[in-house]
Amino acid sequence: MYNSFRIPAGLLLTFILLFHPFHEAQASRPFGLVYQESGTGQLTADEIAFLEQAGIHWLLVEEILSGEQRRLLHQTGFSVMVMVPEYFPIPYRLNREKHRYWQRSDSLMSFYRDDGSVKGFGLFAYGKWQNGTLPERLALLAEPYRESRRLFTLDTRPLSGQMLYPFDSVILMTRSASQLSAQLKQNPSLAGVLYAPEDPGLDLRDLQNILQLLNRYGETPVYFYRDWFAANSSMNGAAPAHDLARVTRLYHQVPDARIANPPPDQSDYKVNTAMLLLFFFWVLYAAYFRVNPMYRKSLSRFFLNYDFFVYDVLMRRIRFAGDAVAVFLISCFAAGIMGFSIADIYLDPVARQALLQYTPVVSSQWSHPAVFFMLFFLVMAVILSVQIFWVQIANSQHAHTSQVATFMLWPQHLNMVVVTAGVIIFRSLPFALTAIIMAGIFLAITAISFFTTAYNMRRIHPTSPLYMTTTYVLYILVSTSVVSWLIFGMDLLKAWELAVSLTSMQF
Repeated sequence: MYNSFRIPAGLLLTFILLFHPFHEAQASRPFGLVYQESGTGQLTADEIAFLEQAGIHWLLVEEILSGEQRRLLHQTGFSVMVMVPEYFPIPYRLNREKHRYWQRSDSLMSFYRDDGSVKGFGLFAYGKWQNGTLPERLALLAEPYRESRRLFTLDTRPLSGQMLYPFDSVILMTRSASQLSAQLKQNPSLAGVLYAPEDPGLDLRDLQNILQLLNRYGETPVYFYRDWFAANSSMNGAAPAHDLARVTRLYHQVPDARIANPPPDQSDYKVNTAMLLLFFFWVLYAAYFRVNPMYRKSLSRFFLNYDFFVYDVLMRRIRFAGDAVAVFLISCFAAGIMGFSIADIYLDPVARQALLQYTPVVSSQWSHPAVFFMLFFLVMAVILSVQIFWVQIANSQHAHTSQVATFMLWPQHLNMVVVTAGVIIFRSLPFALTAIIMAGIFLAITAISFFTTAYNMRRIHPTSPLYMTTTYVLYILVSTSVVSWLIFGMDLLKAWELAVSLTSMQF
């Protein structure tokens, strides 16, 4: 009967969806919405009625629902999954008393213990828990509340078997059909699939490919973030090009549904933003190099006759105050390109969020690679400024800031080559080791420039124990303390390991 109504025209299909009665016995594809923490206030009676009409019968929530909300969900037959709202957790942090992770988790699960609509509990979203005694601790935490319910986690990694223990399933977050295809090849133990594309608009063709890939997972719910679903449906009275609510209703009711959609984009070319940014950088640098003959001459002396270059600067035969400012910005720009390329070429969007979660300066929701460009740019600016003024203070009696800056900044030209080669290699070898080597060489050159600058300033002032202490020794102590704080205090090393695991296990 339904086949006779299927024609390519989308308008006629919409007419069928609106006016043709479907029988619930044909339901095949379950759908759900994710209400993130503090978002369940939007779950009103009208919204629940709309979701029911749209074929949405699963909810994933992260907080306690009101009595009225739970009554309506029981009445309409909705199924609920409860997720403890703790994303990108680092295990030992959760053991701190002030974090209260175990108490919060136990309290949330205890509240829903006797709620028959709750089908599962979720813990440790996008976390790394497979080592030590943590799996057993998580199992003990959930044991009183499991009964016949699922114990799941939310992740981009297609986990199964021992890697998934103590969880029995995963709600797999995916950005596109191509990513899901790669994830499903590893046969994950699915409790659901969270479709969360980076594009704010609905790509109907990609969604249909997602649903086609999940044909053999007929009972697996497909979730959407509530706000994304609302923006692409008529839930809030809007009229998008493709009403996602009608799409979910159709697929919920028709076993082999198909919707006419625009032809695929004939162009598969994707702009390589990192390489484009690198090209833009070299164009600007070439222009500056071309119009500044004194600067060109300084480079040839620096690389080919270093001692001559040093004495010219010390004797103030040549001065590069303006050029020093330009090279300072160029060096910071090169660091920004390095950060952008690591984020854009290697790290998955979720992995970028994992890193930013432990960077208090920036919200983890701002996970675009441009954020990493700005972070690396600013960090490099701070490092160079501190190094310049440190040596300047130690030599304030007999040296000018522009002299110190010149000695500190001219070695950074080597970093321009490091970043250029690193980005090009990174395109072919997008691995964590490539990123570590590129960043390691870059920072080594920057640190060495401090010592060479401090040494050069000795040529016009006798070395003293005080000078040695306030430059070399103190710099090493402070640098080591800062690096230790970043690694152990802010957990950047743990965050990087988590980000790498979130990226590398997907494909």
